Amino acid sequence: MTPLDERLYRAWLLPVYVALVLAFLVLPVCLVIPMSVSETSYLRFPPTGFTLKWFASYLNSPGWIAATLRSVAIGFWASLVATVLGTLSALALRRSTGWDRLIGGAFLSPQVVPVIIVALGIMLIYNRFHLYGSMIGIVMAHGMLALPFVVINVSGALRQRGETLALAARVMGANPAQAFWFVTLPSLRASIVTSAIFAFFVSFDELVVALFIMGRNETLPMRIWANVRDDLTPVVAAVATVLIVVTVAGVLFSEWVMHKPARSERTS
Repeated sequence: MTPLDERLYRAWLLPVYVALVLAFLVLPVCLVIPMSVSETSYLRFPPTGFTLKWFASYLNSPGWIAATLRSVAIGFWASLVATVLGTLSALALRRSTGWDRLIGGAFLSPQVVPVIIVALGIMLIYNRFHLYGSMIGIVMAHGMLALPFVVINVSGALRQRGETLALAARVMGANPAQAFWFVTLPSLRASIVTSAIFAFFVSFDELVVALFIMGRNETLPMRIWANVRDDLTPVVAAVATVLIVVTVAGVLFSEWVMHKPARSERTS
């Protein structure tokens, strides 16, 4: 590539390519928001008029609110389970010497195996142990699905920071528990919080496993799926708009948490 071609690529082709990719990713999401305020009783774009009655229908519906609260509770406990187990697993894999790659691959298996196969296996196990439709069962399943994100994130932070600070604390007289609690864990705080946020949204948005094992105890994705399948109304767009706002807020908060240590270092 000549210097002229390289300048042309950087000045025109690369920005156009990035803009097209972003439009492809963001445009379907942006179309949902205007449809949630349309006055028509069916999904339509461009929207006709402006109304907030579909948001009111969502907030005044006991079925929608119950499904939302159930998904929030499941997401919270699944995120807690995945964050604790994933952080401990990442620390153990960091110290492992011989089987770390094989064990690490096993932790990633929920994201490699097709989710419908995972859901079928979980359903068969839960039917045997009477966990079908239970909160404990869905929390365990969603925690397993979110576990790889925590392991990857915390392992990356461990590789980046290493164990230099912990070794320095040991040299200064700290025992292993003190070095972990006062040095290693604070250095991983941003990665752990970010992992917890992503684990929450992995659970909150999950549909396939919930369809297999929750029965009549609908989560919010299950409620959305039932509405889309049976009675497609703008209430779905209103719920989707709320989820978009909450997800964006969660991502922005995780970015703020991740970059807070760097800002503190620049300030100091």
